[in-house]
Amino acid sequence: MRTTSRWAAAIAVAAISSASAQTYRDSKGTVVQGVAPAGSTGADFSANRPALPNIGAGFGASGPYANYVLVATISANPARFSIDVENTSGAQIAVLLDDGTAAIGAAPANSTVFALSGGGAAGAQGGSWVSEREKGRVQIYAPASSAQVAIRQN
Repeated sequence: MRTTSRWAAAIAVAAISSASAQTYRDSKGTVVQGVAPAGSTGADFSANRPALPNIGAGFGASGPYANYVLVATISANPARFSIDVENTSGAQIAVLLDDGTAAIGAAPANSTVFALSGGGAAGAQGGSWVSEREKGRVQIYAPASSAQVAIRQN
């Protein structure tokens, strides 16, 4: 009898866990929204966002990435397993992600940008970023077109 009741309790717990996967209760018992469902774009709460360039263009003359030029573009690929971007230049680079739906020359859709620090000198390991979830377009920007960046995708 104990074995049966343990199995029944485990099944009940699993059913409750899967049914409440999108919400949870805080310490006061209030229902709170949980993880956003797959495919949602989320909301951007960034402070002092830089103006993003159109697809294929460089950054403008002001902002944290002033005059950064496009050094590499990796097309959107829904079958991509992973992507790895490694900054091996001596300067900071910027990585711009978007969903890949915008055409060249258009504003990126559902996009974000972040920086990867440079190494101590050209050829030295700087910042890196790896994702197994990013399926959209990836654009790499640097202060000079001679920047060294290693990109690997599977």
